[in-house]
Amino acid sequence: MEDSPRRAVRQAPPAELAAVPRLRGRVFTRLALAFFVVLAITLAAVWFAGDATDSRVLSLAAGAIAGLAGSLVLALAWSRRFESRIRRLVTVIGSGSPTLSEELVRGTSDKLFLEVIRSWQGAVRTLQEGWLDKQDEARRNYQALAELIRMMAKAVDERAAYLRGHSERVSQYSAAIAEKLGLDEKQVEKIRLASLLHDIGTLGIEDYLVTKDGPLSPDEFEIIKAHTVKGAAILRPIEMLHDLIPGVELHHESLDGMGYPYGLKGDDIPLMARIIAVADSFDAMTTPRPYQAAMNSEYVLEIMKRLAGTRYDPAVVNALTVLVRSGALEVKPMRVPVSFRMRRPMVETA
Repeated sequence: MEDSPRRAVRQAPPAELAAVPRLRGRVFTRLALAFFVVLAITLAAVWFAGDATDSRVLSLAAGAIAGLAGSLVLALAWSRRFESRIRRLVTVIGSGSPTLSEELVRGTSDKLFLEVIRSWQGAVRTLQEGWLDKQDEARRNYQALAELIRMMAKAVDERAAYLRGHSERVSQYSAAIAEKLGLDEKQVEKIRLASLLHDIGTLGIEDYLVTKDGPLSPDEFEIIKAHTVKGAAILRPIEMLHDLIPGVELHHESLDGMGYPYGLKGDDIPLMARIIAVADSFDAMTTPRPYQAAMNSEYVLEIMKRLAGTRYDPAVVNALTVLVRSGALEVKPMRVPVSFRMRRPMVETA
């Protein structure tokens, strides 16, 4: 069974807790020793002053002054020594080097400071283990989310024979374009996931429209266009997927404002949506559909080039063109899909 998301706070190991009393004991020993040294200096000063003068006040004053001076000297010497060692410790902590940490331990003869170093090492080790646990948990959660998104995309594509593999191909094209445009790894991954889910809104569209073999009527097309906002509505309650919504909701917008659902123009359309729009259109035109035959990829690139600046982002189209013509993206010829319809079983008659 997987660990609960609300995991218990990691407790310090017994060995690390045992170091605390030892550290307290060593501090007490140092302070007690300093106290006895100061007391000895004070008594010696009183005794010598008593031999030198008959005044009790002067002998006590001499003892107090000697004790105060001894305290200041000890405090100054100890604080300077402690400051030097703390500076070394802070330098090692800042470096994050286990090698320097071990060298510091080997080069320290002071048992008090050695306890401080070991306590610090134990605390750092506990923090590292907790961080690694959180990283592993986050990695497992992300992998589970990615697999769920892939399953959802496959469920969408399986509704119609001509859509099989569409979301995966659009995801592949979109991620490649994003990388070609120089986006960082995190942005590329968001675009890859958003493009997998770009048609999830079709789950809210009637089957007869999604699986229709012929062209759509104007009224039917208006219903199909709603899949963008329906997709955004499906993702919106899931906070982890909010960053993917622009790609799902806006991938049918057009630079000239003639797209849908909101008629956005130019840079008002997020780059994620502009990339998915090019990838989606490219796959739709290079694969067989009920309303058109598959087109040659070079011919499709020429069409998209003519529409760059009005329908599509020119930089995105150029990136796709370079990828396809260089062979970095392989466009495989698709066979006309076969749709198997359910048939009602025959009832045998006597």
